[in-house]
Amino acid sequence: MAGLQSIPQHLYEAADIDGASSFEKTWYITLPLLRPIHFFVAIITTIGAFQVFEQMYVITKGGPAFGTTTIVYYLYQVGFNMLRLGYATVVAFILFVVVFILSLIQRRYLGKEVSYY
Repeated sequence: MAGLQSIPQHLYEAADIDGASSFEKTWYITLPLLRPIHFFVAIITTIGAFQVFEQMYVITKGGPAFGTTTIVYYLYQVGFNMLRLGYATVVAFILFVVVFILSLIQRRYLGKEVSYY
C-alpha cells in the first residue's frame, strides 16, 4: 500500500490527459514504479524461505524419513547434534552462496532503477 501511495499522482493525471486506459496506466506507470518494492519483497521472501527452522524443529524434528528437513535444520543437526563444525561451516557457506546467487538473479530482473521523470 505504501508503494502505491508513493507514486506521484501527476503521472496518472498526465496519462488521463493523454487518453490512456486503466490497463495502460497500470502497465506503464504502476508496475514499473513498483519494481523496487517487488524487488525488496522478493529478496526478503527468498531469504525467509531458506530460514525455516522453528516449525520443522518443533513439529516434526525433520519428519519421517527426513521429509521435512530443511537446509537450516540440517545445518543445526550437523553442527550441534553431530558436532561436525567444519562440515556445518561448509553447509552454511553453500547456503550463503545459494541465497546470494538467487539475490543477484532477482536483482537483474527486478532491481532496475526507476525514474519518475
